Amino acid sequence: MAARHARTRPTTRLAAPAPSPCRGVSRRHEDSRSRRCAPPAAPAPTLLGVITSWADFEGLRRDGGTEYASFADYLRDLEELLDELSAAGGVVRGRAFHPGDLVDYCERWGLSPADPESHTAYTADPAADVEWVTYEEEPLPEFLGRLIRARERGLVHRRLERMLAETAEAALTGTFPQELLRHAYEQGAEALRRMLVGAGPGRFRLVCSVRPPEGPVEAWADLLLDRDSVLRIEEADLDLFCSLLCTAHALGLPGGVLLSGHCDERGSVAWGWAFDGSGYAPSNAADVLLDLSASATSWIAVCLSGASAEPGFALDEIALE
Repeated sequence: MAARHARTRPTTRLAAPAPSPCRGVSRRHEDSRSRRCAPPAAPAPTLLGVITSWADFEGLRRDGGTEYASFADYLRDLEELLDELSAAGGVVRGRAFHPGDLVDYCERWGLSPADPESHTAYTADPAADVEWVTYEEEPLPEFLGRLIRARERGLVHRRLERMLAETAEAALTGTFPQELLRHAYEQGAEALRRMLVGAGPGRFRLVCSVRPPEGPVEAWADLLLDRDSVLRIEEADLDLFCSLLCTAHALGLPGGVLLSGHCDERGSVAWGWAFDGSGYAPSNAADVLLDLSASATSWIAVCLSGASAEPGFALDEIALE
């Protein structure tokens, strides 16, 4: 089975939003060429479920899910396998193999976590498309870090999708109405674009959150905005931000945005915005920080030193080209 996710380029322009990249909206792929004229399909990539941490390895080992005696032995064999597959010229894609995610998957589908076939089905789960990472022959620790990051994004995407699926609007069809999602995406993407255009060139950390009753959902990432209005950020992170803001608008849930870092023109900055269910209003960055989880707070705190926490600028005053 071919994976559907590959790492995309980390550079994008601050252009108008695409029609419907919110993950709750079904995406349609069209091919204008006849299938009879299509070139032969490329070989399917090799898919690997990769254990990314010692803690996950120990959990799997205790449950009898691996024959390796140590995580170091596992990593050594993994590195050799990646070298062999790369030398053979094949495409390799990995997904973080997490014992907790495996158990959740097996419970949903009535499978046994001890069955190797369940491991294979979980690893190749098409619903986890955003978690697949293409191996680019980088050092193994870097590859593992990218796998961990992709899993974190996947967890947020799945939670947002569940939130949309559990609404009254989705009760009849099982999916949130596409037209409503498209409009919500346009609102969220435009708000994010105004924040970045208003910030100007610089290197920042961005945290976006939405707060449903069961607890906050958050996304965060580093970004660079250069003087040519080119936003340098992982496309997967940008997609996650837009999905989160889209969901906030679609469901009318409260949330917030905190943008902090070093602005070329203003020096150290920390701006906040609060979302009241319909739009973003300037809010003191310190107040936005109070509503974040400990993980998000500790991640962005490194940018707050020396910055005066202040309300963000009014978004309706930012002109977009």
